[in-house]
This record gives sequence, C-alpha cells and structure tokens, in this order.
Amino acid sequence: MSDFFLIAEISGSFNSDGSVIIKSFSDFPDRFNKLKKVYIDFGGRKKELIVLKSKKINENIVLKFAKFNTEEDVRFLIGKKLYVDSENLFKLPEDSFYIHDLIESEVYFGNVFFGKMTDVLNLQNNDVYVILDSNNNEILIPAVKKYFDKILPEEKKIYLSQEAEIFKDEN
Repeated sequence: MSDFFLIAEISGSFNSDGSVIIKSFSDFPDRFNKLKKVYIDFGGRKKELIVLKSKKINENIVLKFAKFNTEEDVRFLIGKKLYVDSENLFKLPEDSFYIHDLIESEVYFGNVFFGKMTDVLNLQNNDVYVILDSNNNEILIPAVKKYFDKILPEEKKIYLSQEAEIFKDEN
C-alpha cells in the first residue's frame, strides 16, 4: 500500500447523525469538498473510511462517514488523526510543495553543497526552512521565493539564490 499523509484530526461529534468536526492540518480547506475516503490508524494498521459528505459550518469542517449513524458510533473516533494515501493528495498550486517532499533535500549554493533540509517550521507570516549545514549548524531560511533559484522535490534538491547569501554568512 502507498504512503499515508496526515490531513486532519477528529475533534468532536457534530450532531446525532454521526457527523464529526475535524481540525484541518491542510493549507487548502477546499480539499475536503472532494474527499471520498480517508484512513484512520487502528493499532498500526490503516482503516479506510468512506466520506459521504463534507460541509463547512461557520469555521468548522464537518464530515459524515458511511456506517457511522449516531453520536455514539463516532465517540471512539474523537482524537483520531485522518490520513489520505498518495493517490488522494491535493493537487498543489505552482510553486507550492508538500513538506514531506522537501525534508531530506540537499541544499546548494550554485553547485556547492550547503546542507540538508531537516524541517519546515509553520510560522504565522510564512514557513521557515531548517537546514543543517555541513558544520552541523541549523540555518533558518524563510520560505520566500527570492531566496531560492530552484526547488526540485522529485530530485530532493534545492538551489539557493544569491539573495540567500546572508544566511550563509551568518556562520
């Protein structure tokens, strides 16, 4: 089976018909409108749940799963995380990347190896890429287009621009 990717967590029941409220971890809440199935982890195994409907009520996203018809049916789901498989990942806009595609990427200034991306921090204004340089120093670079010439997630390579030279000189 393919890899699974975290998209949300069930935070509570919604009403007596077995609908649940979810907390989305996605930057694209519209993804839930077309969602047909999700997976939940049960004892290390993924169990498929069929999504019958999705709706946004105020600031909440509400899902209704097949075979869950009462508030009592969904009680044990509260706190469970929801995953999708690789076939059901949301198609990202141009110049957007999934974090899992960037982690462990080699980072270069020109053709010179600079370090490896180890993490992405999700901050209020923008993401920040955490790069472990060749001296084992953590370098934080805002995920702002001007600091990057190329990001090639399929090759696990990131090329920094001349603008990013200021981060190199901090060591």
